[in-house]
Amino acid sequence: MENKLLADYEQQFGVTSAEITSKISRLGHIAGNDRNDYIKEIERSLDEVHDLLEQMDLSVKESDVSVRAKLHNRVASYRAELHRLAKEFARAKCTVNIDLEDDNHFAESEDVTSEQKQRLLYTSERLNQSGIQLDNTYRIAVETEEIGSQILTDLNRQRETMHNSFNRLRDANADLGRSTRMINAIIVRSRQHKIILFGVMAAFCFLLVFAFYHSFL
Repeated sequence: MENKLLADYEQQFGVTSAEITSKISRLGHIAGNDRNDYIKEIERSLDEVHDLLEQMDLSVKESDVSVRAKLHNRVASYRAELHRLAKEFARAKCTVNIDLEDDNHFAESEDVTSEQKQRLLYTSERLNQSGIQLDNTYRIAVETEEIGSQILTDLNRQRETMHNSFNRLRDANADLGRSTRMINAIIVRSRQHKIILFGVMAAFCFLLVFAFYHSFL
């Protein structure tokens, strides 16, 4: 069963990312100090989306192992969408000659050179590639965890099978012991019967000889 909390996060992500896209498209039409406030508003929205992704990751880790890989792939696609929005936002700021402020790891500038634009785009691309590498690393970790869980399940199943086999072997050994005792008892009784039979035969022979002897007297 998929995580209901993750579905709520996904809905929030869809609404917020749509708002960010709309705001970025209008950034070039905002002028003056309003533009700086507008940029801060977009930055706050991007931070909200980033926090949503962190909550999604936690929600995926708490999900069943059977659906964890599928949920992780969905979160990875959302993270790629966030990288795309951040890259689009950086390009939009380059277009209007504005950098991110110091509190968000960028410095404000009214005159952005072509070299600075290229550097900003290169940095954004590197961040995007780093995010993709992190996604791949996390996906491998999730797959490794699933494989480990499956191995543990198989080992537990094999241990249970061996335990059942040991119990059956112990029961068979007990049955064999009882059978051995019964056979030994039968052998003892058979020997007793033979002794009795030999005794009866010896007595009969003695009586026969004795009768034969007295018949000639």
